[in-house]
Formats: sequence, C-alpha cells, structure tokens
Amino acid sequence: MVDLHCHVLPGVDDGPRVIESSLALCRVACDDGTRTLVATPHVNPDYPDVTAALIQELVGVVNGALRAEDIDVTVRPGAEVALSRVGELSDLELDQLGLGGRRHLLIELPWTVAAPGAVAALRALAGRGYGIVLAHPERSPIVQNDRALLSGLIDEGMLCCLDAGSLGGAADRRTRATAWELLAGGLAHAIASDCHDAVRRPPRLRSMLEEARLTPDEIDYFAREAPEAILNGDAVGSPPAIADRRRRHWLRPRW
Repeated sequence: MVDLHCHVLPGVDDGPRVIESSLALCRVACDDGTRTLVATPHVNPDYPDVTAALIQELVGVVNGALRAEDIDVTVRPGAEVALSRVGELSDLELDQLGLGGRRHLLIELPWTVAAPGAVAALRALAGRGYGIVLAHPERSPIVQNDRALLSGLIDEGMLCCLDAGSLGGAADRRTRATAWELLAGGLAHAIASDCHDAVRRPPRLRSMLEEARLTPDEIDYFAREAPEAILNGDAVGSPPAIADRRRRHWLRPRW
C-alpha cells in the first residue's frame, strides 16, 4: 500500500522529533502492510524553515536508516503545502515539493469559510501547470459548508485525499459525515493516514480502512492504485462510489 500523506520526517514539524521516532512510525506502517510512505511535512507559516532542500535531505536520512534497520518501507518526498504559501513559492520550489517528485501538490485548504479567495488561488495554481490533491477536504469548513463547490473543483481536474481517521468514530460528527458523503458521491480519490507518530496518530492505514468496512478492492483503489498513479504522474481512474457504512449505534441490540 501507499500512504500519500504522512508526517514521518524527524524534527521538522509536528511529527516525530527524532529519527528513532520516525523509525518506530515506519515499523507500524510496515506491520500494517504499507510499503511506501510519502513524506508530507507542513509547508506553512508555522514552519517557515521547511524547504524542499531540507525535505530531500531528510528523506535520504530516513531511507538510509530504514535500510540499516532492515525495515521494508520506502519514503518518498512530498509536502503538505498550505494554500496561503503557494503564492510566495517559486515554480522551482513547488516542483521540488510535488508528491514523489512529480507535479501533483498536496494542498491544505485554509481553516476558514473564505471560499471565493481559496477557489481563485487553487485555480491560479492549476493555471501554473500543477496537479492539485486536496488534503483532508472533509475537515475544511469550506468543503463542509459547500459540497457543490468541491464537486466543481473535481470537475476541473483536482483530486481529494481523505484522512482514514475521518471515517471512524474518533472523528467529530461533522467531519465524519462529510468524509462519508464525499466517498458516497465519488468525490474522493485517495485515503491516507495523515500519521504523526507511532501511537497517538499512527500509520495504521489498512487497519483503519478495514475498521471502516471498506472492501479489499476499495482499499486497493484508495490506498494503492490511485496513490501510485499520482506518484507516477499517470491519470487517476474514476473512484468507486461507496455507500455510507457508518455503524448505526442505535440499531445495535442492548444486552
């Protein structure tokens, strides 16, 4: 499996602080069936020192440590780029922040309801020749307030990557409802762990998708086929539409 959204690099953002913690995270991912992690540290105003050069350097460090420890996982470069930073980054820098070194960028929407400005910025970015993968759109107030807006962006060629945790009971009600509505509407193209550590926010991608009752074929599309296509720069096939499978707690028998 391919985990398209991971905070695995040590000491750069709110993910692991040291290389030992990065390796612990990778061991959990490996045990759960993931073989490729895409390092997507935050590129946002809170972490101004995170650059493409630093990401490339640390990807090399982590991969070297993985080989030394015989952990069967490969880390590929990427970034989770805040939409607010895009306008101040050159094409050269953005090229190096693409997922897997390609021209698809993982973009984090602003945590506001200012949809018109965000949509204009996304379209301007697409006009610079970049593919856009929206990170955890189900958590964005912009998307929660207007599903039709997201559908329009997807019609223009943008893609969506959900957080696996948004499908489960630990997510807040609105986020979880939005995630399932996007799946049911065929508006999600990949699902990732958005992991930050080995315990609190672990990379248990397959386990979380199985707990959400996705079928093996559905898991294969969202956690292998579509992410691999994005990393390879290939066209992403149409996603399967999935019925809402949230467990109806009130239908459970009371013993």
